[in-house]
Amino acid sequence: MVGHDNWEILSTGSRPPLTTIDMNLQGLGRRAANLLFDAIGGNPSHGVEKVPCRLVVRGSTLSTV
Repeated sequence: MVGHDNWEILSTGSRPPLTTIDMNLQGLGRRAANLLFDAIGGNPSHGVEKVPCRLVVRGSTLSTV
């Protein structure tokens, strides 16, 4: 089982610990704010931006073999 957002209170507190996708929400918010400030300053951005994420493997997907 895999969760989303890597909210550590839930993912590490569950039994077994939940594997999650870490979207790096702090970095995502920072990038969004910078794009907003650029747009307000007259330099809007167009298109799609891809922001890297990572899989945090925990007990819910580990094999015991």
